[in-house]
Amino acid sequence: LSSVVDFTSRRGFDVLRHTDSELAVHVTATVDSAVNNNNVILADMQKSILPAISSQYGVHVSFEGRAEEQADTIGDMKQGMMLAFVMIYIVLAWVFASYGWPLVVMAAIPFGLIGALFGHFLLNVDLTILSLFGIFGLSGIVVNDSIILVTFFKQLRESGMAVQQAIIEAATQRLRAVLLTSLTTIAGLTPLLFETSLQAQFLIPMAISMSFGLMFSTVLVLLVIPAMLSAYEETIVKLTFRRRESSTR
Repeated sequence: LSSVVDFTSRRGFDVLRHTDSELAVHVTATVDSAVNNNNVILADMQKSILPAISSQYGVHVSFEGRAEEQADTIGDMKQGMMLAFVMIYIVLAWVFASYGWPLVVMAAIPFGLIGALFGHFLLNVDLTILSLFGIFGLSGIVVNDSIILVTFFKQLRESGMAVQQAIIEAATQRLRAVLLTSLTTIAGLTPLLFETSLQAQFLIPMAISMSFGLMFSTVLVLLVIPAMLSAYEETIVKLTFRRRESSTR
């Protein structure tokens, strides 16, 4: 036998793993969260390391297990977020009986997203699946401040008040209601931000998304929404004037 083969000794495989009837390798590692995070490492592997391995050894590489589940979850959440925005718009369009006013109200949602990302950066916390869940809930909460402001503005306009005066009156009269709506929610989430127990650690990213997003959006709602109300009213006036001109012709 030794004349036709060469004997070598090496460590044997105790388990042969398979995925979709193909041999698979289970790779595990401990990541120092103070230096790096899982998502950055996986992205770097997909960009530079795995293509070189595939071309050199002729193997097919794909992420399975937890990485695959996380990617599928994020993909599903993107679709769910779009559906949530559509549902919010439909509800607001039904309540306001208008296609334009819901866009003014929903303008607060991007401000909440900016605040959520800033909160993670400020506290040096990585974005997780629960962070995205917090942004989901935040999208439905931040519109409350806009609804309070826009609803009161519409009531003033229907009573015959001028646009600029109605904006000033709505911003001043509804200031307390907007602040109380946001501050009570933020106060309820604040203790969770400083929770040190291991059981509550995984909930902190969600609390960061909701509290910082709501804090950021509240300030911008009081500054930006009045400007959008003025721009929206000017647009309506211009469109009405053009329609009258076209009808007279």
